[in-house]
Amino acid sequence: MKKENRSQEVTEDQELVEMGKFYFVNGKYDEAVEEFKKALKVNPGSPEIFYNLGLVYESRNKPEEAIKMYKKALAIDPKYKLAKQHYEKLIGL
Repeated sequence: MKKENRSQEVTEDQELVEMGKFYFVNGKYDEAVEEFKKALKVNPGSPEIFYNLGLVYESRNKPEEAIKMYKKALAIDPKYKLAKQHYEKLIGL
C-alpha cells in the first residue's frame, strides 16, 4: 500500500512540474510559481522544483528569489549542474 502511495505522489509531483513548465514557457509566471509550489508540497526534497522556481524568478527579474531557489536546489543536490550555472551567473562568478 505504501509503495502504491509513493508512486502516486511521484506522478502527482511530475504532473505539477510539467504544468508549471507549461505555464512558464507560455509566459504565465504567476501560474507557474503556483504549480511549482504545489509540487513542493508533494515532494519538498526535489531539487528540480527549486530549480524551476529559480528560473521563473530569474525571468521575472527577481534575482534574490532566484538565488534562494538555486541554493535550495544545490543544498539537496550539490551536483545539479544547471542550478549551479544559474546560481553562479547571478552571484557574478
